[in-house]
Amino acid sequence: MELPDYIKNRYWKDYLPPGITLEIDIPEDISLLDIFRNGAEQYGNKVSMDYYGREFTFNEMDLLTRRFASGLNDLGVKKGDVVAIWLPNCPYFSFAYFAALSLGATITALSPLFVAREVLYQLEDSGASILIMIDRFFGQYEHIQNKLNLKNVIVVNVEGNVPDIPKTERVIHFNTLMEKSPEPLTDSKLNVEIDPKNDIAVIQYTGGTTGLPKGACLSHFNIIANIYQMMQITNYMKEKFIKEDFINLCVLPWYHIYGQTCELAQSPLIGSKGYVLATFDIPKILEIIEKYKANLMLGVPTMFINLLNYPESENVDFSSLKYANVGAGSLPAEIFKAWKEKTGFEMGEGYGLSETSPTVTNSPPWARKKYGSCGHPVANTLVGIIDENLNFLQIGEPGELVVSGPQVMLGYHNRPEENKMVLFEAGGYRWFRTGDYAKLDEEGYIFILDRVKDMIKYKGHSVYPREIEEILYEHPAILECSVFGIPDPIKGEEIVAHIILKPEYKGKITEQEIINWTKDNMAAYKYPRIVKIVRSLPKSAVGKILRRVLREKVQKKRK
Repeated sequence: MELPDYIKNRYWKDYLPPGITLEIDIPEDISLLDIFRNGAEQYGNKVSMDYYGREFTFNEMDLLTRRFASGLNDLGVKKGDVVAIWLPNCPYFSFAYFAALSLGATITALSPLFVAREVLYQLEDSGASILIMIDRFFGQYEHIQNKLNLKNVIVVNVEGNVPDIPKTERVIHFNTLMEKSPEPLTDSKLNVEIDPKNDIAVIQYTGGTTGLPKGACLSHFNIIANIYQMMQITNYMKEKFIKEDFINLCVLPWYHIYGQTCELAQSPLIGSKGYVLATFDIPKILEIIEKYKANLMLGVPTMFINLLNYPESENVDFSSLKYANVGAGSLPAEIFKAWKEKTGFEMGEGYGLSETSPTVTNSPPWARKKYGSCGHPVANTLVGIIDENLNFLQIGEPGELVVSGPQVMLGYHNRPEENKMVLFEAGGYRWFRTGDYAKLDEEGYIFILDRVKDMIKYKGHSVYPREIEEILYEHPAILECSVFGIPDPIKGEEIVAHIILKPEYKGKITEQEIINWTKDNMAAYKYPRIVKIVRSLPKSAVGKILRRVLREKVQKKRK
């Protein structure tokens, strides 16, 4: 299949922000472990992490990781084994992550919000043989322990205490394992050769917005490529704007690839100091901003929305936060404007997926902004728009976004039929179908219109929930919202909006008043016919509002 000239010529090259290029050199012969070790060699006694006041230097992180690797090695962990991590953000997550990778093992990380059924599914689907978990999740584990084919379970108390969990032949305390491994595992004893392009570093499970979650197999090279693609942006930001060391608010969940790549794995290369939080704790975040002058924060839309709307935020100076970037969902234009007013700086925005390690596009803070756009492709990346027959469309025509680049996954774990559906060859490149409806403008800016499956068909019109949500966020009473379609025998689909009101508007505005306002602010075929004021919206652990869950809930009630 021939590629259109606009892709072959990468016409967006003339509109890229300063400091961003079409191509960069990406090392093909290093592993994620090499990147981690680089941090100790380059930054030594500099503080890498601050975990609620307990500081760890890069050297200390390296030493403790090597000791844990020695313990895992004694348990028989070897190349190709799958090690599952069920921990909140904490130093132990890093020890487990890089220790397992140093033995050639593959990581699969589980959400701290998972219940037993979800844990069982991921452990079985990934084929994990070792589980490293926090002690307070042990009750959930006990519900499924007899169904699991695990060799060992390593239990961690994140305060460093001995877990109040009985030891068994299978269950081992982290403290016990470390006591048995006082000496770090040396490189000479590792004796593991990693093929960065073919060895799987991470099986990253998708959010499961359609059907059961699938494990995206990401090689060492996939993730390293994405780290270097993002480093082009962070290096320019540091040199031109921050002009000091990065002080990072680490609030992204590390079980997700966004947090793993852009916080956990990138840190040893940029030498950042991370204030690591186990949960999205707004008072603690405000304390770190005010007291320690954090200058870097990566987050998802709900994080920034709730941070800005938190009452005490009014009293905190945000001007140190020169680099903030939103991903994993679209941030309304009104919030972008509010962030600039609060900090004095534009916010960056990116787009990515679990299957792309994750970043595909970025619009850094200094880029010329087009609100609603997630920017241009990152270096070494091609994008295109296709129709349902895999034909590439022209500039400006909406269709499914496809991506080709070194960060694209090897494929889904044990899903050969799924791989045939989402991966295809064209023009000498390997392409991934994102499942997102998008368009490219004449300057190469990418606009994500919606998930293909979320698009609403109202009386034959294509209605994009995201567009309606953008307008709803302009209403002064609305804190958060989600728009979705439900089947209707006459109209095709009815347009529904669930909204959360800001505290000061509760009881002071009705659902009908919101509907009337939307009538005045959008086309007749777009405004929501049903508006429901709710207390909360279902979200994934990474902060995405789950339209599918809302849609299914409403449909059940209507039956």
